[in-house]
Amino acid sequence: MKIRIINLGGGRLSRGKTIALAIAAVAIGGIFLAFGIALLATLAVVGTVIAAGMAVARLVRGRPALPTREPPLDPSMEVFPTHSDESRRVEGGPTKR
Repeated sequence: MKIRIINLGGGRLSRGKTIALAIAAVAIGGIFLAFGIALLATLAVVGTVIAAGMAVARLVRGRPALPTREPPLDPSMEVFPTHSDESRRVEGGPTKR
């Protein structure tokens, strides 16, 4: 069996080359980080502008409030559990009042 070893660098990097490579890696990481933050900030600004435009359009059309699809809560529609001996036993309350 024949094994071939291909060596492209010619050995270890010198101290100066290692420091330069580390600085380049940190710089590239910083560029990517700045690009990501700029992208998020741009999305936030665009979202704010779109939302403000929609709010102004609603005001201009005379519909300032968002439509409510659900009726308001009605306390008279509240449902209370029945107080039977079985429900008291299941809930762990006193058996008789």
